[in-house]
Amino acid sequence: MSETKYCINCGKAIPTNATFCSFCGATQDKVASTEDQNTITSEQHNTPNQPEHVNMWTALKLGMRQTFTWSQRITRPQYWWLYLDLVLISLVLTIVLGIRAYSYPAFILSPLHVNVLQTVLLLIFSALMFWTSVMQFTASARRLHDSNRSAHYLWFYLLPLVGPILIIVFLCQRSEPAGKRFDRLASQPKPWTHKWWTWCLLVLLTLGYAALINITARDTAMDAALTTTSKSATTNSDDSYSDSDSEESSDSTDSDSDSDSITIGDDDIDIANQKAYSTSFTDSSWAKSTFKIDKVTVYKTDGTYTSGSGNDKKDFNGVVKVHMSIHAGQDISAYPTQAKLSTNDGQQVDADMDSDDFDGDLNSGTDTDGNLYFELSKLSSVKDITSIRLKWDASYDTDDYDDDNDFKTYDATLNLN
Repeated sequence: MSETKYCINCGKAIPTNATFCSFCGATQDKVASTEDQNTITSEQHNTPNQPEHVNMWTALKLGMRQTFTWSQRITRPQYWWLYLDLVLISLVLTIVLGIRAYSYPAFILSPLHVNVLQTVLLLIFSALMFWTSVMQFTASARRLHDSNRSAHYLWFYLLPLVGPILIIVFLCQRSEPAGKRFDRLASQPKPWTHKWWTWCLLVLLTLGYAALINITARDTAMDAALTTTSKSATTNSDDSYSDSDSEESSDSTDSDSDSDSITIGDDDIDIANQKAYSTSFTDSSWAKSTFKIDKVTVYKTDGTYTSGSGNDKKDFNGVVKVHMSIHAGQDISAYPTQAKLSTNDGQQVDADMDSDDFDGDLNSGTDTDGNLYFELSKLSSVKDITSIRLKWDASYDTDDYDDDNDFKTYDATLNLN
């Protein structure tokens, strides 16, 4: 029986001394003797002629030796042991060097802003990661050769989802004898470490990979810096605004400068600006009871909000909050949460139904307090509100028909300056 070889183009079996393929017509390369072929095949596939147990270490040594080798083959065990090696190596490199490389920029496009240690770490990490990537890629090509497939099947990686799955299936296939057609013989093959072009490629792609990582780290650092600067500028702006208000009036202050929203009932209202005023309204003239208003806050909302529904639906972009406390000297009924508010710019509104529940029937000796909320349909600036007028009712039960003091309407005007 005559010896055979495999066509370098179609993989069909043809006589060893054939100079072209009788199936596809491709001209055949000059090959070594059958003894040489068996020796190489034995070396690559660990046949009994040269036994070598395949494990993580032997697979890694072969992968390192054949980093830039495309034209040969590796067996299925060799490939997957090498794959495990490279996954573990990449994981260790990422933990030891990668996290720092991605977190801090080594240089910022200026020779005056270079972190030498960070640059060295970045270059080492980039070189090792690129080397492992090339090792994995060329090993995949050789594994495809071993299953009698061309390395051009790696183009399937460009197909979303389906492509990588197909490549994995191909890489798991058994070895095919026809894959010998991808073997290339050389009398004294020069290792890749002795070739200038492999080192040039490693250096160029290492620098490119390092630059990409540095840009990512720099953008992350700049975003963090801009966020910090923005917060600092906002704080400084609030401080400047507070200082300006203090110069205008010693009685007015900015309150809750770090608060950007208020809650009215179940609604959170975003606030664009606010101004708080300390007031000293006190009325103890009726029913031995005392009503105090000690603070008024004017809010400019961040945008327009809507309250109510149906005919009661209305838009507002301003809120006035009034803090009131009550001491009941006898049994009374007080209804400040039904108060009406009028402003110096001609607006009149009723207290919002979601104001604090602190009024109603109060027994003698009761102390209570809460906030009243009034929604303004138009407000250009918190400084536009310079005075407010507040009216609410109170009463008590009596059997004395001559007692004309059982009902009172409170009328309070407060200057906000």
